[in-house]
Amino acid sequence: MKKKRDDTIDDSGCKSCKTGGTCDEDCVCRGQSISCSKACSCSDSCTNRPFRREKKVKIVKTRLCGWGVKAAESIKKGDFVIEYIGEVINDALCEQRLWDMKHRGDQNFYMCEIRKDFTIDATFKGNASRFLNHSCNPNCKLEKWQVDGETRVGVFAAQAIEAGEQLTYDYRYWRIIPVMVIQMSLRRIQLSRLSRKQEEVRQRETKLGPEM
Repeated sequence: MKKKRDDTIDDSGCKSCKTGGTCDEDCVCRGQSISCSKACSCSDSCTNRPFRREKKVKIVKTRLCGWGVKAAESIKKGDFVIEYIGEVINDALCEQRLWDMKHRGDQNFYMCEIRKDFTIDATFKGNASRFLNHSCNPNCKLEKWQVDGETRVGVFAAQAIEAGEQLTYDYRYWRIIPVMVIQMSLRRIQLSRLSRKQEEVRQRETKLGPEM
């Protein structure tokens, strides 16, 4: 169950709908990745509420890439597939978890950085979306939406997808942190801390002056 933040406003979101409309491709809010809300004047058949229903998908074991996800039904281009969910953590907790995972030797975990102090960690709490593999020629893409005042990330079909086809997206466009990148991230953290320590030593030596 998705926990609602205390500062979420029920009537926030799109309010530019035509009365009784269905919010098709010409919807202003759709173009801004803002989901229609309860405050909208559109009809119950509004098509600009993508996070209401996910497509049927299946987690599978692939031959070369470990676990993966396949479509269990045909999907049209532009359709919402599944939400990328997990724990929302800040930068400090993200760094701590990277160290903990490094020390444990974990190899299966993913984090998606949305903005400063807003990282979605699907390592411990997530859904099938965390098993989508990378592709330089993907059939899906991640999109950031505003839904009832909350920032949510969804996987959308970048092209028509047939049932049984593996779902992929390009990691390079998002701050997805797989195990290979963890090594570099931890290295940057180590270098940063080392630089600070070296600077502190240099400052102390400057204050003490040269030895006589």
